Amino acid sequence: MEKAKMLKAVLLIALVVAAVFSCVSCRTEVIQYGVVEKGYVPDIKGTVKISAYNSAGEEGKTSIRALASAFESKYPGTKVNVDISITDQASTANRIASGDIGDVFFFWEEDTYSYAISNNAIMNLTQYLEPLGIDIGNIYSGTMDLGRINGNIYMVARDHTHVTLIYNRDALVAAGLSDPKSGWTWDDFKNYCERLTIVGDDGKYEQVGASINFSYGPAIIPVLQGWGGKWVDTINKKIDLTSEDVVKGIEEIIGLMEKGYMIPTGATGEMSAKYSKVQNSRIRTVFNDSVFPELASRCKEYESFNVDWNVCDWFAYPVHSVGAGATGFGVYNRTKNPDTAAALALFFYTEDGQRAYNGQIGGSVPNVRSLALDSFWRVGGKEDTNYDAYVSFPDNDVVGKFECLMPSEIASIIKAQIGNVFSNYFSGKADYRDTLQKIEQQCNEKWQVIYGG
Repeated sequence: MEKAKMLKAVLLIALVVAAVFSCVSCRTEVIQYGVVEKGYVPDIKGTVKISAYNSAGEEGKTSIRALASAFESKYPGTKVNVDISITDQASTANRIASGDIGDVFFFWEEDTYSYAISNNAIMNLTQYLEPLGIDIGNIYSGTMDLGRINGNIYMVARDHTHVTLIYNRDALVAAGLSDPKSGWTWDDFKNYCERLTIVGDDGKYEQVGASINFSYGPAIIPVLQGWGGKWVDTINKKIDLTSEDVVKGIEEIIGLMEKGYMIPTGATGEMSAKYSKVQNSRIRTVFNDSVFPELASRCKEYESFNVDWNVCDWFAYPVHSVGAGATGFGVYNRTKNPDTAAALALFFYTEDGQRAYNGQIGGSVPNVRSLALDSFWRVGGKEDTNYDAYVSFPDNDVVGKFECLMPSEIASIIKAQIGNVFSNYFSGKADYRDTLQKIEQQCNEKWQVIYGG
């Protein structure tokens, strides 16, 4: 039922975006393409408006205002009007179509392809990198690539977020296990899960090694390529979910679930009943997937149970990859001040911009590599929290959102059905290979229709 609701929501947003953008081509404003000559010196002055997300509470408002103030200090003669009113994806699409949007505006990473290519609403920022002195080698590639389409940058990530694991440290101590070492592997993780799983006399689980949502893009995408799988080919417009290397990753995940060392996704009936004591418990499921923005709330949760906890790296598959995601900002390509708007958006890719934005209460991990060891963002946990896990192995970060890797029509099919690979198998409806083949077929048929075969 939840899957159906999610699919309906995705389709509704797609319809709204298509409808509101149908009139964009009729607009009379000059479209800015971000094309500048080599050696160009941007004229950064005047007033621009930045439209930000309003659901981040007072903490989010503090961050965007601090960024605006830092930008004005760096570029005297500029003024940034802060508009904190974006509510959701559909309202953003409506505001762009009506022209009631900032020169720079916030949007979700999964909308980058739609705004950049399908609806021609945001400016290509690539040619502004050199004139503004932006060193993209200093930016985490996993999050930067979320805003890159056909090699060009359209969205600038506001922070760096890759998946980690948060765990019940007391459970490890009771099992005689040490904290996981940086760079631990999938085999290490399986061993930990086995030793941490406890079955009671009644046959029900008292404790399980892990609970991970493998229908979540940043968690499942590394699995699809973790054993050498090449599951998406954007050149030939093809999805491959049935090759041996892709299926191997799914087999490994299901194998750990079958042994009971990790809660099976989509389990029902008798199997589900065995996990009744541990379902939805981050205390009795020792390892849980997590990202930095959740740290403060998770900290309070563990402490409310008087349980010691910590954070560790995501385990390394044979082909080490860690799923990354990040929302960000782009430049409205009808802006009348493209130089200043481009400078403001790309300010997120500077140390000054990251210190301003993520140095506030509620800030996140800076997307600039050179700030990885700085203390200003290492807050929200406790004294010995392993903050290094949030910046570990940056060169192994991969795009964790399906929509950032392919057209939304294809991505929506995978998002809506990838969880069925597990739920169908554990409910006895279909073998996971059959479900993978079905998803692959639907995706490839749709892709052929989109590009005329």
